[in-house]
Amino acid sequence: MSYLETTFRSLGHRAYRLYFTGQTISTIGNWVQKIAQVWLVLELTGSGTLLGITAGLQQLPTLVLTPWAGLLADRISRRTMLLWAQVSTGVLALALATLAWLDNLTVPVIMTLAVVLGVVDAFDKPVRHTFAADIVPARDVTNAVALNATMFNAGKVLGPAAAGIGISLVGVGACFAFNAFSSFVMILALRRIRPSEIQTRDLGGAEPRALRAGLVYARRTPVIAATLGLMTLTGLVAYEWTTAVPLLAREHSTNPAMIGFFFAAMGTGAVIGSLSLAGVLVATSRTLLIGGTAFSIALCLVAAAPGLALALVAMVILGAAATTFRALATSLVQLEADPAVRGRMISLLIMAINGTSPVSGPLIGWVSEQLGARAAVGLGAGASLATTAVAWRFLSKAAPR
Repeated sequence: MSYLETTFRSLGHRAYRLYFTGQTISTIGNWVQKIAQVWLVLELTGSGTLLGITAGLQQLPTLVLTPWAGLLADRISRRTMLLWAQVSTGVLALALATLAWLDNLTVPVIMTLAVVLGVVDAFDKPVRHTFAADIVPARDVTNAVALNATMFNAGKVLGPAAAGIGISLVGVGACFAFNAFSSFVMILALRRIRPSEIQTRDLGGAEPRALRAGLVYARRTPVIAATLGLMTLTGLVAYEWTTAVPLLAREHSTNPAMIGFFFAAMGTGAVIGSLSLAGVLVATSRTLLIGGTAFSIALCLVAAAPGLALALVAMVILGAAATTFRALATSLVQLEADPAVRGRMISLLIMAINGTSPVSGPLIGWVSEQLGARAAVGLGAGASLATTAVAWRFLSKAAPR
């Protein structure tokens, strides 16, 4: 089998092709909406702290609801959950578009809708991350996760670019409307997946204290416990791009379009990195820790970049390191977890990375206002590197294999 065939082998499964295609369009739409929302908040307030608070509000439901979403993903059809999440996303996107066209979008309204969108995301994320494992064989799970990362980051390239053009030509209302359309495409893709193409699993009944049982399982599985701890602390100090990237862009240039260029640079690196490694990436404790070290170094490069050109180059490197690190963590948790608790384990991982935003968003925004965005990224780099070292020491004793 050639390297190209190995890299894209998950696309040989019809169900995964449909899922991948629908997700690609949906992800582009999500990023178009994110950039339009960021632009609106900065345009209305000019405040990094308020931008961080808005991002934190949107992620707050992830912190509160994701464990229940993961439990639900272990008990009902994951395709059904995805369908309902996409319908809800489309309706909310249409609401944003309508309010924008009526010129009624204020910061309180944006924050309120951000919370509602966060509720939908909290139920959408665990099943998005685990559904691929239901439609590909176990041997292709890591490859499917890596291709998902490629898709997500391709959206990070195309979405901000499309948003920049869309905001200037047709306005933010059209950007929100495009996200509604992208949700419709995802719904069609999911509807075309045949039941026979989804692996059967034991949905189980009402397990007593199911959430607590999931936490105990994670704590007693050293690799999962270390992965969750590592991603929680890096999520708290570093994985908050919705706040950090726009503030970095503003620090290097007053051109509003530069926000899109910074996201696009990061996304370009992520696509290159994930495609380069999709065929050979193996999720192990060692590769995860190497990924965490590379991620911390990439953050240092971004913080140290003295000018705009070097900053964009550093963002490309950061994109490759960040997507590889996250793909390794996602694959490792899924491979280590029993299928009966996989949804709960992924929900804990999502909480670790995204659920910290209610704290990390305002924190990074405040530090950026006080010391500058580059200083905030630099502090995150140091903390991430120290956390990786602690995880490395723990796993060398708890899981030497």
